[in-house]
Amino acid sequence: MDWDDLKVLLALSRKGSARGAAQLLNVSNSTVTRRLDEMERQLKTRLFDRTPDGYRMTSSAEQLLPTAEHVEELVLGAERKVMGGDQELHGSIRLTLPDVQGMGFLMHRLAQFAEEFPGISLELLPSQDSLDLSRREADIAIRVMPAGVSPPDYLIGRTIATISASCYVHRDLLNPDDPADVSHLNWIGKKSEEEGNKWVREMAYPDLPIRHAIENLNLTVEAIKAKMGVGYAPCFSVYAEDEIVRLPGANIIHHSDMWVLAHQDLRVSARMRILRERIAEAFADIADHLDSRRRVEKPRRVASR
Repeated sequence: MDWDDLKVLLALSRKGSARGAAQLLNVSNSTVTRRLDEMERQLKTRLFDRTPDGYRMTSSAEQLLPTAEHVEELVLGAERKVMGGDQELHGSIRLTLPDVQGMGFLMHRLAQFAEEFPGISLELLPSQDSLDLSRREADIAIRVMPAGVSPPDYLIGRTIATISASCYVHRDLLNPDDPADVSHLNWIGKKSEEEGNKWVREMAYPDLPIRHAIENLNLTVEAIKAKMGVGYAPCFSVYAEDEIVRLPGANIIHHSDMWVLAHQDLRVSARMRILRERIAEAFADIADHLDSRRRVEKPRRVASR
């Protein structure tokens, strides 16, 4: 049994299917099943039960799993230390970032980075899940964390943005004669009306009726653009949408913080450090859009007489 075999065992235990394991390992489904069959032949035991609901570990696999996880940590730890001492500006970087609207500005900065450093290749992994940096599922992560929450100690990085949130609506739904009159509007709920939407009570106009149930942020923004009602969203997700405006009188709250993070073993890797700096600069450029509380109205000029 070699490390590649153990990687198959770990991937199947985490994903529960040959397809999921293959995607995680970047190999074909047949490679996963072939290696598993070979492992079971060598060990003369069944490691997974193949069921209609996926792969289920047997007691033999459960006994082997801690050893596989220990070997994984040793191998990945060695890889991180080698990468962490790398001062060459070439190689690949796996960057995971939130799969939400409003991140287009970052792509321009990443394009500039790629042009400036032609020896570096970027692999972008948009995901709502927090990929495991210790297992090298990603090298650098841009993560949204609740306000006041810090990342684990084994990660290095910094806060690159404060994210505010408020209530938004399509400008055509506002009464042009009295924009503050929103009595004709309804909320776009995050959950069904039966499950409740406690956050509505914390916002302005808690008495507006709730319709629909949309938990996905991208779909919520699209629903606001389609004039389905008033939606609650981070300010950065709508700042580039000219037709979407903040509901008159709506509160602006500190919703979360944006972090750029890497494993501590990659602290001194030159290409990782430079990309983290470029990402921080990109977010600093649009800080006023990320946190709407930073915006202040410019004083009007008084015409001289």
